[in-house]
Amino acid sequence: MIVKVYRIEPKAVAAVKKVVEEPEAMKEVAPGKQEWFVNEWARNGYSLRDASSMGLSEQCSYLYVKAETDEFFKKNEKAILVDGVKELKGDELEKIRKKVEEEQDNAAAGVGAIFGNL
Repeated sequence: MIVKVYRIEPKAVAAVKKVVEEPEAMKEVAPGKQEWFVNEWARNGYSLRDASSMGLSEQCSYLYVKAETDEFFKKNEKAILVDGVKELKGDELEKIRKKVEEEQDNAAAGVGAIFGNL
């Protein structure tokens, strides 16, 4: 698995949301020609979180993405790399990755506790 985290400045959040939340639908790709648009971000899965909701003081959001191979990122990453979006590396990546994964694990444990007692 490959994990990438992107820091998104407030001015870029709307543009990133537009890409990752775009609904799947028929799209006109050429005059008179339509194709079904597949939102690979939605199908792959991602987590878009405001830093303050994670207990951080930064004024930004984070996009956490885990994919099976690097092919997903090669094909789709360009669409979100607008002005104000930066891929995290090193210690900063590890800090945010760990925080998001802990939140996901805690949420999964909570759901397990609710449904595990049936």
